[in-house]
Amino acid sequence: MKPGESSQLKSDHFESNSKKEDQFFSLFERYQDPIFRFLYFRSGNRAVALDITQDTFTKTWMYLASGKTITHEEGFLYRTARNALIDYYKRSKSASLDALMESGFDPEDDLSNEKIFKGDDMATVRSLVEGLDEESKQIVFLRFSEERPIEEIAILFGKTTNAMTVQIHRIMKKLRGRFTNSK
Repeated sequence: MKPGESSQLKSDHFESNSKKEDQFFSLFERYQDPIFRFLYFRSGNRAVALDITQDTFTKTWMYLASGKTITHEEGFLYRTARNALIDYYKRSKSASLDALMESGFDPEDDLSNEKIFKGDDMATVRSLVEGLDEESKQIVFLRFSEERPIEEIAILFGKTTNAMTVQIHRIMKKLRGRFTNSK
């Protein structure tokens, strides 16, 4: 090893870590709120959404700190958040319908059109979306909660704008059918 080579290696390592930190803080600043809203929309629980948002960014930092790079930042973060939410649900024990009904839950409770269309009852909206596959749930969230343009959503899912438009139309048709059947 030549004199000064060791300090050059340390300097390169420091520069690399500094770039990773800058990338992480940039990601955190840009995506903290959208990731939280995504998780809150999916979980319906603010505390759970906050915890999983923190977990998402912790996992992102660990990924970057391990020397790996992120090329599609937004897609990476949403995938990490979705996986963290799935892990959360796997760990937590779900309540049985009997236990819910004993505590006063009534599945036939007021599902009026007025509540759904006014947006006053997010639980009703969630129940309509619940039966969708994971990809459809993400698309609905991005399009209607985040108000993302179809072109942007298409890029995130690796599809053409035309194909994404058709997919959104089919998802909405399915949701309208569920709404009509729930009346």
